[in-house]
Amino acid sequence: MFTKKERLTKKEFDHSFSVGTRHHCPSLQLIHHPSDSFHGAAVVGKKVYKKAVDRNRLRRQMYGVLYRHHTASALTGTFILIAKPAIKKMNTSELSAEIQTLVGKV
Repeated sequence: MFTKKERLTKKEFDHSFSVGTRHHCPSLQLIHHPSDSFHGAAVVGKKVYKKAVDRNRLRRQMYGVLYRHHTASALTGTFILIAKPAIKKMNTSELSAEIQTLVGKV
């Protein structure tokens, strides 16, 4: 997964969340804020899944796809992925394609 340097602090998360540009698709939202280094985060709220086990599983999948895309193309900037309730109907390959599409918009 991400190293400690690649994770977001609360202060960086709040700043990126407020000033970052937003890209939407039916099941995900990507907030991107340009910077010199890479930082990533994934957010899955209780509106998506009630159980923490399910939220954590989806969060790990989102982190995995974002990490693979980061290592393959050397992304820079802050990336925050936010899951929407429509993501429950997707399988892993569809999730991967959707994240790659959103990251490609940046």
